[in-house]
Amino acid sequence: MRRTPRDEARQARTGVYRQHILEAAERIFAEHGFESAKVQEVSQLAGLSMGTIYAIFPSKQELCGAILEARGQELLGLARGVAARRLPPREALGALIEVYVDYFLAHPAFLRMHLRSGTSWAMSPSPGTEEQIQKWQEIHALQAEIFRRGIAEGVFVKDDPGYLSRLFTVMDQVLLSEWVAGGMKSGRGELVRRLGDLVERAFCRVPAERSRPRKISSPSQARTR
Repeated sequence: MRRTPRDEARQARTGVYRQHILEAAERIFAEHGFESAKVQEVSQLAGLSMGTIYAIFPSKQELCGAILEARGQELLGLARGVAARRLPPREALGALIEVYVDYFLAHPAFLRMHLRSGTSWAMSPSPGTEEQIQKWQEIHALQAEIFRRGIAEGVFVKDDPGYLSRLFTVMDQVLLSEWVAGGMKSGRGELVRRLGDLVERAFCRVPAERSRPRKISSPSQARTR
């Protein structure tokens, strides 16, 4: 069936409304938590009627799920992008640190919303849709492959790559949780450095001929040398 200009205009308007609703809901969930948040608050912040919101998202649960789905897809895209560059293992971890820190600094409401939910980033989303679980699994599989390569090259400590991947994710969550609790005062460079130091101490082997391990170098640091 051929779509009319009116149909296209309606679809475009719905897309704009949807984005406004998601942005408002993310902020409300971050402020109050999912259980305490009210759709009326989302309506007021978005400047849209309750009817409009419920026409697009029939329930608060579906609204929350749509946020998690969209953000999960973006995070998966970042991990895929780093994996596609086929960097040496240490540089790959440095690149992941940078893109993850940059992402959450750009989306602090989503970070606060996710932290308020109390979900461990190392565990499969529960409850979670099949799509959300698949995204989580692929992100961790991409990270595990970096650890697998690093172990094979003698760069990282010998352990299960999947376990190291989840441990890396937990470090990210703990660091960012502390950042939020402290009023989000530390800058991007400080967060990248601190997470890099944690990763260095936890995962990287000390070469026998050196007294100190070589710091993980991020791609941006390497370009300035």
